[in-house]
Amino acid sequence: MFELSKWYCDCVSDEGAAFIGYWARLRWGPLVLPYAASLQKAPAEAPRERSSLLPGPAPVMRERVLRWNSKRLGIRGVWNARLPSCGRALLEAPGGAIAWDCHVPSAESCIDLANGTRMSGLGYAEHLTLSIRPWQLPFDELRWGRFLSEDDAVTWIEWSGRQMRRWVFHNGRALGVARISEGLIELPDDHGTLEFADPMVLREGRLLSGALRAMPAASLLLRGGLRHAHETKWLSRGTFTTPTRTSSGWTIHEVVRLRPGGPW
Repeated sequence: MFELSKWYCDCVSDEGAAFIGYWARLRWGPLVLPYAASLQKAPAEAPRERSSLLPGPAPVMRERVLRWNSKRLGIRGVWNARLPSCGRALLEAPGGAIAWDCHVPSAESCIDLANGTRMSGLGYAEHLTLSIRPWQLPFDELRWGRFLSEDDAVTWIEWSGRQMRRWVFHNGRALGVARISEGLIELPDDHGTLEFADPMVLREGRLLSGALRAMPAASLLLRGGLRHAHETKWLSRGTFTTPTRTSSGWTIHEVVRLRPGGPW
């Protein structure tokens, strides 16, 4: 049996300070490997990353409030959801499945950090469950992102390569076909457009040198072409425009290229 359970949580303050947290557990036959990692970015400072193989309990969602405490990372976080959850079965195949549950499309969040500071702002959280082995994923490139403002929450997932798929949600509601390009998301039926500006790199490099480096089995998971999987993650200012209004906020978005032969 193979199963990877992974939580992603974030928070961005009005000033652009960013926090990203990961909690994961890999089950592979009798082997169980947990890990947690965090990335913190203060304005005008370089991002700082931490990781641990003793992550403590997984985040807990109760009555639209998500809580995550990690003593090893020095983190105590609370996300009070502002929108209902949403989710999709992204893949159901003989080789395994991918289930995506966005428990917190938008939240008022507060994070107590290891250095004794507290940050607050709009936040987001999702849970991903994979029973397909990573080297069997049916795509070569993944584009993912979320935009949050006081009035709008946009989330997108796009696969390209061997299988082309796209999912876009606005305020927790799935939309039809959207157009995703560099710095621009165009929603269908006059739902609006999202533009990115002033991107700041939060992380760039091989997946194995990022959060996954905390896992002893990472080199095995990323065997073959996936050993060279490359990610770039940005924090950008975002502007969401509809025919009748405009809202501004922060976007966290990424591109993950799994194989050297995939689209670059």
